[in-house]
Amino acid sequence: MKDQDRNSPTAIHPGDILEVTIEKIVYGGEGLARHGPMVILVPFTAPGERVRVRILSMSKRLFRGEVVELLTRSERRVPPRCRHFGRCGGCQLQHLDDQIQAQIKSDFIRESLRRLGAIDWKGEIGIITGPGTGYRTRAELKVVRDQHDQPHLGYFEAGTHNLCEIESCPILHPAAERELRHLREAPERTARSASRIFIVVGDDQSLAIQATGEDGKRAATDALGTVRQRVRGIDYHFGARSFFQSNRLLIDSFVAKVVGDAAGQSAVDLYAGVGLFSLQLAGHFARVCAVEGDPVAVRHGIQNREINGIANVEYHSLSVEAWLKHHGHEWRQSDLLLLDPPRAGAGVRVCQSIVALAPRQVRYVSCNPTTLARDLRTLVDGGYSISAITLIDMFPQTFHVEAVVTLLPDRNEKIG
Repeated sequence: MKDQDRNSPTAIHPGDILEVTIEKIVYGGEGLARHGPMVILVPFTAPGERVRVRILSMSKRLFRGEVVELLTRSERRVPPRCRHFGRCGGCQLQHLDDQIQAQIKSDFIRESLRRLGAIDWKGEIGIITGPGTGYRTRAELKVVRDQHDQPHLGYFEAGTHNLCEIESCPILHPAAERELRHLREAPERTARSASRIFIVVGDDQSLAIQATGEDGKRAATDALGTVRQRVRGIDYHFGARSFFQSNRLLIDSFVAKVVGDAAGQSAVDLYAGVGLFSLQLAGHFARVCAVEGDPVAVRHGIQNREINGIANVEYHSLSVEAWLKHHGHEWRQSDLLLLDPPRAGAGVRVCQSIVALAPRQVRYVSCNPTTLARDLRTLVDGGYSISAITLIDMFPQTFHVEAVVTLLPDRNEKIG
């Protein structure tokens, strides 16, 4: 076979073994290698490693493979902390030391901005890290019963809906790990109808809430109990299905970075959840508007406001899109507009509406660098400039990353 034929996508088939060099780790946690014009994604590898890879699947010019033999070993490899790593789908980067993990995630952000947002950010990306284990205060365990009706608890295997039963999970907070151990030691505690168990840890207690069905009926699940967590002097109460940042060891530093030194008369917090940022902003601004479309989160947020005796935060129980349409004009030219959307991002229309409100500062908190890049493109096109980017490694051992981006009006552009 001629070399050009060997490099043709049609000449490679599942089961073939190739020898390639890993160039980098891409968002998702896989190593990227090239074979002629073809891109091959290989999990559990490190930049610079030479590996023999078995091709598992292919689509057009993108292939996925698995390591058959590690020919050259990266100095950044470390022994995984978990016996289930490689099968369990929860972690992707345990084979790499913590320092290179943070750098890889910084590269995720920079490359996404360049490739997807056409933003060539030359500035520094600040990095805030914490301990790599014992940090996670939330877990969603899947429940599968065997032929003897015994429950088995775990997470999904990578890329499948097959259960990977776990005996322990090193990234769990010790209190969450204890809940897992108690469930395993007393299988009769798991209801026969349960398909999910949600573990949530607070400062004073932890809960293991059992639920039926894929969603577990969020409102009903949250009604079964709440926990309390104190963050930078403010008490937050939330349930097992309420969104709340899950890294107990880094959340104070995270909130401090998001709130920063911003201050003034008015601030808007879009996608406010249970008030994690809104209630913190209350000490910096005369008026704070918290916008949240989930009624369960709004209920927790209002309770948190009352429990802490905070009078200058008003909650709007509306989708962000509806609030921008019907109430946004009331908050034009706010001193700060903060948004922390879900993984799908805010979207072009929301970002265009934000530009129309002409806030004096925009702070975007993102858990997905790909949608962040898209949304920043819209904000930059609308006349804002990025002034700072910080990576907060809230999810060590995984490919997930939090970024905080501050934008200011471009002096050469007229905003709003």
